[in-house]
Amino acid sequence: MPPGRLPGEVFRARPTGRRPRGRPRTLSENNCATDQEKPSLNRKTHRYIRTPDKVGCPSRTRKQNSDDCQITLTIIEMEYVLGQRIRCGRERVYRPRQTYLSLSEEECRQKLRLTRQAVTDVCHLLADELGTDAPCPYALPVAVKVTAALYFYASWSFQHPLSTIGGISQSAISSAIHAVTSGLVRHAGKYIKFPITPDSQERTKQAFWINFEILGPGVLGAIDCTHVQLRAPSENALIYINRKGTHSINIQVICDAACKITHVFANYPGSSHDSFILANSAIPAIFEGNPPVDGWLLRDNGYLLKTWLMTPFIMPATAREMFYNRKNKQTRGVIERTFGILKMCFRCLDTSGGTLQYSPQKVAAFFVACCVLHNISMNHGCVDDINEEILQDFRRRDVELHVPMPFNPNTPAAARERRAYLTEELHHL
Repeated sequence: MPPGRLPGEVFRARPTGRRPRGRPRTLSENNCATDQEKPSLNRKTHRYIRTPDKVGCPSRTRKQNSDDCQITLTIIEMEYVLGQRIRCGRERVYRPRQTYLSLSEEECRQKLRLTRQAVTDVCHLLADELGTDAPCPYALPVAVKVTAALYFYASWSFQHPLSTIGGISQSAISSAIHAVTSGLVRHAGKYIKFPITPDSQERTKQAFWINFEILGPGVLGAIDCTHVQLRAPSENALIYINRKGTHSINIQVICDAACKITHVFANYPGSSHDSFILANSAIPAIFEGNPPVDGWLLRDNGYLLKTWLMTPFIMPATAREMFYNRKNKQTRGVIERTFGILKMCFRCLDTSGGTLQYSPQKVAAFFVACCVLHNISMNHGCVDDINEEILQDFRRRDVELHVPMPFNPNTPAAARERRAYLTEELHHL
């Protein structure tokens, strides 16, 4: 019993001062409006809550009334705290988002490698893939995503400094690059077409004949492979090591006389031979189908001689064969020029820009996307010719990765006859 209290004396609250520890609050201390409201202690939160007496609610128990009041007070307190945070929080700051529309025509071609009209066409092409119907005020416009991806292709800048160009975060830059790449790959069949129809084949043959006047009006393209360097993959890294000891993927490309890409096959690692990639592509089925395609491709000695694949003589014995080799090299130089223009415009594909820090699948997608952009730029006439010194540097690096095909005495007789016929035709021109 507390000191100073007589037996049977009723305890009364002190009018002022601090209440004794452990004593419940009085009605006046809790500011109860009526005498029917009595305080109770919540043992979980150690706070006093107001609970109406069961006299006012005869159909409910004291515990039920206490739980309802506790929930009501908790909601009110949460709303109050949330309101305080909203009022005290900082306002959202929006960065200025830069697009190609803020660039001049010269700046657009220098930074994005395309004209403003070409970039507009790309935005219209990818509007369905990049657009969003979500009512979110923070969604990036299509123009911002396309500008960020094109700058990445053209400059091979890492994503962190690249974020300062579009005024968006690094994660948004990464998402934009992959979204634009996926969209361009899905539309690759619209811009990269091998001449299948008779009309398209005739136009391709005439273009080679007019530009080079060699090997007769039957050339449908020049074929070659190029390497794109990447980081060591997490799985099967050994098969991606090329002749120079670096990791890469080997990509097969066919172009026409105007350096326009008509075929891309990017599915094999850097250790794969060019002839192996050709044998597993769709090209043999096109030329050896029923009916077969009337024409042939040009290639160096990295492939086996076929009726539809004209390669040079490995060991030329006559002046006519040497003349044929010289003309063959001159004509198939169009594919080397195509590689030079492609890697000069889109530095992410060239080793001088650094190693791509992505998986082989993503690097292959980047290459196909750049090929689509290359053909779009050619349609708009905004492809600059490559300097001869730069072209020789590209050729030197490709030759270092090139694996020549050894002499094969079992070459088909029909293929040798066609090459001999073309050699004689060149002699009479």
